[in-house]
Amino acid sequence: LKILQAGDVAPGAMTGSWAGAMGHTQFIPTSYLAYAVDFTGDGRRDIWSEDPTDALASTAAYLAKSGWTTGLPWGMEVAVPAGFNAGLLGRGKGKSAAEWQGLGVRAADGRGLAGGSIIAGGNGGGAPYFLLTQNFATILRYNNAQNYAIGVGHLSDRLLGRGAVQASFGPDSSGMTKADRQELQQRLTAAGFDTGGTDGVMGAKTKAAIGAYQASVGLPVTGEASLELLRRLR
Repeated sequence: LKILQAGDVAPGAMTGSWAGAMGHTQFIPTSYLAYAVDFTGDGRRDIWSEDPTDALASTAAYLAKSGWTTGLPWGMEVAVPAGFNAGLLGRGKGKSAAEWQGLGVRAADGRGLAGGSIIAGGNGGGAPYFLLTQNFATILRYNNAQNYAIGVGHLSDRLLGRGAVQASFGPDSSGMTKADRQELQQRLTAAGFDTGGTDGVMGAKTKAAIGAYQASVGLPVTGEASLELLRRLR
């Protein structure tokens, strides 16, 4: 009601998700009131407009006021030496760039290291490894989900022209690698069960295809991918 009363948006245009997040970059109302800005100068903090300027500027204002340090990377993919002490991994176990370098850690793309903590990004607790700076914690202030923050950080790197993640992600909780999941989708599609693509993401269409296949061969219908299911399709 405060947002509508301020005249920032018409009632019919004030749309959002079921959880209340609004606009291009999904502000919750309290964050909007605290951080949204009128960057276009039209008198409205319009994060819903087809012109995303206010939304992007408001997001930048949120990060800036949450402690973002200009010039500091969010983090970076790193390579760790064989036999690296896994006890050193984890957010909150930060070291300086020099300390990490002394332990044999190197940036995957060859650039200089930053200070921060290292996490194992793989589903099984292994590679890829990411060194995370204080700016990563700032992204978490916006959305407190580790994978989200890594995704946002990596996307920003790609927009700057940096390369893809170099290490392969390990198996998921079912023991399947991305290649396994893609093969499962390919084999389901070839068998007449459309997965809507072969990207390795077990989305709604893939789960529906798995369920349809399971029903067709008399298996319990779970819709869940597994190595056993992949072996059956081979």
